[in-house]
Order: sequence, then C-alpha cells, then structure tokens
Amino acid sequence: MKFKLSLVVMLITLTSTAFAQFFLSNPSVTVLPGQVSAQVYNPYYEPIICNGQVFGQTVAGPIYNAFFAEQLMPAGSYRYAVVSTNAFNRFIGGWANIQCRFARW
Repeated sequence: MKFKLSLVVMLITLTSTAFAQFFLSNPSVTVLPGQVSAQVYNPYYEPIICNGQVFGQTVAGPIYNAFFAEQLMPAGSYRYAVVSTNAFNRFIGGWANIQCRFARW
C-alpha cells in the first residue's frame, strides 16, 4: 500500500510540473480584411520556446487558422503567425492562443 501511494504521489508531481512549465503569452492580434496576424514578444532575459495558433473568422462564417510549433525566441525577439484569405471573403474577427515556456535544458 505504501509503495502504491508513493508511486501515485510521484506520478502526480511529475505530471503537474511538466504542465506548469508553460505559460500563456499576451499576443497582439491585428485583424485586417485580408489577414489576421498575431505577434508574440519575449520580454525576458533568457530564451523562451513558444507554440500556438491564430484564428480568423470570415464574413461568410468559416474560421481559418494557422499554427506554429516550438519556435525558439531569443531575448527581445518577436514571432508572428498569419492567416490570410481572398478579397471576396473578408475577416471580421480574429484571436490567438500562444503558450510559451523557458528554454532551460
């Protein structure tokens, strides 16, 4: 019983610390008629690794998205994600979901 309890506690500790590494960034989202772009900035003094998605909803209703995965960002750098459409199907809204973590090996 004691072994099972220690195994469960160790498993919970290891899985919760793995998810605690990531934090939500505060992306700047720009919506234009032909594109939606999201910009993320690294304000820290060490590199971070980010991944995320940008979404854009059109006048006709469909939602388009673009994503980037595991982008290393040195201190003070920017990364962009852009989704675009044609001139006949304009965007009316957009949002982004970007998670980052410190690049500590």
